[in-house]
Amino acid sequence: MTGALLRRRLIFFGMNCAIVSAVFFAIMGPIASHFAERNDDILDSASQLAQIRHVADEASRIAKSSPSDTDPYLPGAEERVASADLQANLQAVAGAKGLAVQAVRGLAERRAGQWRAVAVGLEVEGAAAAVRELIAAIETQTPFLFVTDLSLRTLTDGDDMRMRASLTVEGALRSSPASTAGPLLTENRHDSDAKAANK
Repeated sequence: MTGALLRRRLIFFGMNCAIVSAVFFAIMGPIASHFAERNDDILDSASQLAQIRHVADEASRIAKSSPSDTDPYLPGAEERVASADLQANLQAVAGAKGLAVQAVRGLAERRAGQWRAVAVGLEVEGAAAAVRELIAAIETQTPFLFVTDLSLRTLTDGDDMRMRASLTVEGALRSSPASTAGPLLTENRHDSDAKAANK
C-alpha cells in the first residue's frame, strides 16, 4: 500500500515538473530569443558605428593634412604646355603602376565658362589590378583629373588577367582674362578704323 502511494506521488510530482518545465520554456523561450536578437542588433550597430567613426576620422585626417589653398586647375595658361605636362604625368603614373604605355596623345580641348578642359588620350596594357590602381591614382590627384571615357579589352584570362585600357583623362585649365579681352579689343579697333574712314 505504501509502495503504491509512493509511486503515485512520484508520478504526480513528475507530471507537475513536466508541466512547469513546459510552461517555463513556452514563456521564457521567446523572451530569450528576443533578447538574443537584440544583442545581435546591438553588436551590428556597434560595428557599423565603429566603421563610421573610422571613416570620419580618416576624412578629418586627410582634410587636416591637405593644404587649404589647393588649386584644382592645371598649372600654366597655354593648352599645349598643359597637355604636354599632363601626358608626361600620366606616363609616369602608369609606369609606376607597372603598366606598359602603348600610346598617349593630346585631344581637342573643350571650353565651359571660366575654364578650359585639357583632354589626353592614354592607352596602357597590364594586369587588371594595376589598371584599377591607375584609375584610382588619376582621380585622386591634385590638380583634379577626371577619367571621362574608359574602354577595356581582356588580353588573357586567369588569375593574372591582363587588359588593354583606353582612357580619356581631362583636367581643367583656368581661362586667362587676356584671352577673353583680345577679341573685344580687336573688334573695337575695327570699329574705330571704320568710323575714321567714314569721316
